[in-house]
Amino acid sequence: MKLTIQPNVIFRTPKFSYQSELVDCWEELKLAILISSASFYETIKDVKASELKDLPPKVYFTIWKYFNRAKFRSTPYGTFAGFSLLKDAIKPFESRIVIEESQKVRELIDWPYKNDIQFPLADLLQKNCLLFSNSSYYLTPNSIRYIACTDGVFELAELDQNDFVQQILAACLKPVRLNDLVKQLNLDHAEIKNLFGLLQDMHDLQLIFTNYDPNIIGEDYFERLGLTASAELPKYLIAQRTVLSGCINERSLQAIPGLINMLHNIIPAKDHDALGQFQVKFKKKFEDQEVPLLLALDPEMGVGYDELEQSGQNSDFITRFTNKPSKKAGNENIKEALKTYLTEQKFEKDKTIYLNKLALEPNQKQTSLPNSFSMVMSVHDDLIFVEQIGGVTSNALSGRFTMADEDVAHYAKNIAAVEQQANPDVLFFDVAYMVEANVDNVNRRKLIYGHQLSILNFDTSASPLALNDIQISVRGSEIILRSKQLNKRLVPRMASAYNYIRSDLSIFRLLCDLQHQGLQTSLSFPLDAIIPDLDYYPRLQYQNIVLSSNKWKIKKEALLGADQKMLSIAECRSYLNNLGISAYFKAGMSDQTLCFGLQNDNDLNAFQQYVLKQGNTYVEEMIMPYNSIVVDEAAKPYLGQFVLSIGHSEQIYRGLAQTSANTDVTRVFLPGKEWLYFEIYCHQQRSDQILTEVIAPFLSRYGKKIKSWFFIRYNENGNHIRFRVQLNNPEDGQLMISNLMDDLELFLNSGLVSDVLIKTYKRELERYGSNMIEDVERHFAIDSEFVLSLLETQTDDFNKYRKCSLLVSEIVESNILDKLVIGKIVRLMSDNFNEEHRLDATDFKQLNVHYQDFRKAEWTASTAEQEQRFSMLSSSFLSILQQCAAENILKLLTDLIHMHVNRLFSKDQRTHEMVMYYFLLKDIQRQNATKN
Repeated sequence: MKLTIQPNVIFRTPKFSYQSELVDCWEELKLAILISSASFYETIKDVKASELKDLPPKVYFTIWKYFNRAKFRSTPYGTFAGFSLLKDAIKPFESRIVIEESQKVRELIDWPYKNDIQFPLADLLQKNCLLFSNSSYYLTPNSIRYIACTDGVFELAELDQNDFVQQILAACLKPVRLNDLVKQLNLDHAEIKNLFGLLQDMHDLQLIFTNYDPNIIGEDYFERLGLTASAELPKYLIAQRTVLSGCINERSLQAIPGLINMLHNIIPAKDHDALGQFQVKFKKKFEDQEVPLLLALDPEMGVGYDELEQSGQNSDFITRFTNKPSKKAGNENIKEALKTYLTEQKFEKDKTIYLNKLALEPNQKQTSLPNSFSMVMSVHDDLIFVEQIGGVTSNALSGRFTMADEDVAHYAKNIAAVEQQANPDVLFFDVAYMVEANVDNVNRRKLIYGHQLSILNFDTSASPLALNDIQISVRGSEIILRSKQLNKRLVPRMASAYNYIRSDLSIFRLLCDLQHQGLQTSLSFPLDAIIPDLDYYPRLQYQNIVLSSNKWKIKKEALLGADQKMLSIAECRSYLNNLGISAYFKAGMSDQTLCFGLQNDNDLNAFQQYVLKQGNTYVEEMIMPYNSIVVDEAAKPYLGQFVLSIGHSEQIYRGLAQTSANTDVTRVFLPGKEWLYFEIYCHQQRSDQILTEVIAPFLSRYGKKIKSWFFIRYNENGNHIRFRVQLNNPEDGQLMISNLMDDLELFLNSGLVSDVLIKTYKRELERYGSNMIEDVERHFAIDSEFVLSLLETQTDDFNKYRKCSLLVSEIVESNILDKLVIGKIVRLMSDNFNEEHRLDATDFKQLNVHYQDFRKAEWTASTAEQEQRFSMLSSSFLSILQQCAAENILKLLTDLIHMHVNRLFSKDQRTHEMVMYYFLLKDIQRQNATKN
């Protein structure tokens, strides 16, 4: 993979040079404080620079923190720091970057002010306003459900179905003028008056919005209304500095691609548990169906999102592999490699670990890198200090600045275009979300991607996506979104640094989590996150790139004397010197850091106050450059923080799979039609008895009336048997239902069967294809007959595993699939199931013992009927695989084996499938070893 660095670079600088003195900057600092905290400004507004030392310690400490931020912290906030765009930034020579000392300030009205704006809807309707639906609406059997938000809390609202309301909502999925809506609805004068009242109610209920309601993406909302940031209105400021000249020497960056490739190779991708749980629950309920996204997330009709699951109890050998505690994607390999370096021994000052010298094994399972991601770094002479590497798109960090500068908007759109060009078969869309008025300033951005999905806000884009148009399905290991209207796969993006974990809106959380699906989105390498709670961490470096700086733990009690009073400044300095702490160091987290100079008495006094308040803390080395890469016109140096956009142009998303359509095939069979579908709810351990003592005699008794039948076990909404019967004559349906109920009556009355449902049979056309579904149903019938013959003789687990192994052997001997291909698919499936069950070394040891027992166990002789049924089953397997398209054959093979195992075992089917694949893999390995 060829990685490139975007030639245009955003960088950020603090308000003041790090060499500035407080007395020289006092008046400017006061103005910055006024913007940040009007209440504290009232305390210090009349203070002169010469009077600073006479202030109370707490007041002075607060001023010190503000000034510290304004010198050392680059994160934009008010005018305390600003951003710059350096065009054509990377050159084969060195030239200091010269910026203007003065800041240009983009003044926007502060987002919370939107809550003070009220427009009577009646007035807006008279102005022929635009109307736009809340596209989160969908229908239940007797209501309209939709997402609403009250005081920052989301709810699933509901009202009775109303055809007229539905017409209005459908007509306004794209913003439409009131007059045009009236024409579409073809209303007379009296109906128009009623319409106005209905629109008022719908607006109050958040079912529709107008163009006078807020939009978070696109043209600024307040400016769209004709409001500007005047003196009396609260402001949100974005500070910017113009670049006069300069560039970054490409030599200092040349190690970055190699570093990224190495980190990609060794750091395991982070698991998103909620996404994985959703995928499992979706498959259980909807299997391979494609369903509306809103339906899938409905807590009653769908599966919801990010809810904890309860698992049933297990027994016997299978017990140890179920209900295991969650094991996060591990850094065990990395921890092991670092053990010899990270011990409790005292390190020499300036000790450095080099990443390329660590014995690190590559990831067994590697995921793709996003087409663009960010590297946040600072340059200190010959060294690059990395603060963060990763993200789904580099636009997440640049999006907010698009509101301040058209050049940045163009830069962000170029990045979006590169992502789109690399993946031509999908459509990327930005998610417009707002709920936290005091945080949402960071979400304000220009339209960057070609499409936009607005959740509970107005949409100014040309062709808004609608939530109720989006379909969702699970294909293999991927969750797929599709626009029904555009018939294109959709991929979400959030071009904002907003921490979406703060949200409790399930659909937003799902969309944001989906950004990370199949991608390695975090390549940062902080040692203290890998092995926490050490007293000291050395520097970790790759060539000239520092991935993790020296860190020391400072214990609060160490800064207190025997009388529990703070040490003197000299004693504090001596303590820090003995630890080997650097001349400058910082404390704090993320963008809330403070910088301290070891030789500065004011700084050490402030540090002691900081530790007193925070308790035990870590401090990190901070290198002051000899020659700063960023200076102003007067050559005053600044601490610049650079945000590189790194990426590649390889395709990482595939489009929608082409499926062969046969419109003559019936998808849905209602009760009373050709297929009868029963769900028989009973305990897992009772299901075999139901199959052998109820269903088998029933089939034997009414065989002449039955064309085909099959069963499957399921645990959605309770353990049950799904029993499907195809009738020769649908008119026999009532008789068959009545007779089966007679057979089950004793079980129902005793409580051994808790319920029986008669349901609609919906064929899985997406999973098996409309051209093959009837053949697959015939195969399921043959499989069910075979399994029933095994259940009647109470075949044990080992013999069931052997039957599966024999089936695979038959497929190998048929040469439909290459032996090596089958070996690879068995290994892949085995690895996937092992990962799902979170097996550890002890588990594998137990599995190997179990395998030896399996090999030594006696092979129970099959009955003549079982031999015949097995022969029919293997022939059916081969016939089905031969019909399948080459690109789908492996999936079909694993699907059919999965269904076979499901029928064979009454409980813990996925764990039995894990064991079965593990034994298959061991058999294949033994056979290969014997041949060699």
